[in-house]
Parts: sequence; structure tokens; C-alpha cells
Amino acid sequence: MYKYQKNYDWFTNLNRASLDSIHLYYDSNAFFKDPFNEIYGSDLIKKLFLDMYDHLQDPRFVFYDIVESGEQSFVVWDFIFSIKGNEYKIHGTTHLKFNQNGFITYHRDYWDVGEELLNKIPVLKYMYNFFRKKLSISKD
Repeated sequence: MYKYQKNYDWFTNLNRASLDSIHLYYDSNAFFKDPFNEIYGSDLIKKLFLDMYDHLQDPRFVFYDIVESGEQSFVVWDFIFSIKGNEYKIHGTTHLKFNQNGFITYHRDYWDVGEELLNKIPVLKYMYNFFRKKLSISKD
């Protein structure tokens, strides 16, 4: 069993202070990718998380399912946060890979930017739905 697989609590209890312990979970050369970022190194991953705390109110993760297989796992989650007092939720998954010492070497987040973000901004929602209808198959 790999060290991190026993400690998903680090993510669910993530806060500014706990980011100081990122080196206990991530390899120093870890890869991270989400719909907006592609970075290498635990220092940059820490910076990304710190930026989240700078721009969002009360950001937190709620894990629903964890599927583990050998040196990797998939986590199904909701990311909940507020902006200007309005709460938002993004549903997604994370693929994690671990090295022989149990450190995360690969962290890839998957979530639908259109459904989870663009669809919540009025002008972008209109444009997103227009293109989604044009590109979807007819149900007739």
C-alpha cells in the first residue's frame, strides 16, 4: 500500500497552513494538469493551491469515490468555493500516480469547463449553449 493512498485527508482538510507539508505527499518533480494549468514541481503546485486561497473564498474538496489500483488512483470529488458570497460547485475527478516511495508524481484533474464554469456566467452560458446545440446530434 502506498503512503498517500492511506491519507486522502490531506486534500479534504487542505488549507493554507497544510500546504507547508506538500513535500510529504508530492514528489519534488511532480506533474500537475487541469483545464487551465500544466506545471511541473511541487513548489509550483503549492503556488497554484496558494493562488486558489488568494482568489476564492472557503475553497474545499469533498471526495465521493476513490478507486485504487497498484501505484495509481482515481478520485471523484466536488470542489466547493465562494466568490463574492455566491457558492459554486465543480464536479470532477483526479488521476493520481505514485512512485515507489508513495509520493505523487502525476496529478491530472478532469472536469468539464463548459458545464461546470462557463454555464454559470450569463453571456458565456448563451454562447456555450449555442455551440453545444450546434455540435450535438439531433434527437429527432
